[in-house]
Amino acid sequence: MIAVAHGVRWGDFGHMKPQDLIGHDVYDPEGERIGRVGTVYVDGVTREPEWVTVRTGLFGHKETFVPLRGAQNDTEGLRVGVRLSVVKDAPQAPLSDAVELFRYYGFPEAPAPVPIPRGPKPSDMPRKRVR
Repeated sequence: MIAVAHGVRWGDFGHMKPQDLIGHDVYDPEGERIGRVGTVYVDGVTREPEWVTVRTGLFGHKETFVPLRGAQNDTEGLRVGVRLSVVKDAPQAPLSDAVELFRYYGFPEAPAPVPIPRGPKPSDMPRKRVR
């Protein structure tokens, strides 16, 4: 099981890369499904994963910031430490003001999180033409 908690470094949890979280289902502590991980964000100073955006809404068009603080990766997906009701009103991507994000979740101000570029998925690749 992979856990990300305040003061614990991502590298302490084996060979899983932060990008591996993209596309995983996200659940709140009560087991309510929030959505799917869209983007992983790292701390602007330590470069450790601190946030994910979770695609929410009927078609997954909204991407809402969710902290990885207290998160665990289990058999269902990524279980985060905040409830669905809190995530619904959280700041959305793209982030215009990092201060607003930290205040919303009650965290001390810090440098703005930086997105990790994701590699292309097979569905991102152009289709080959058949002649």
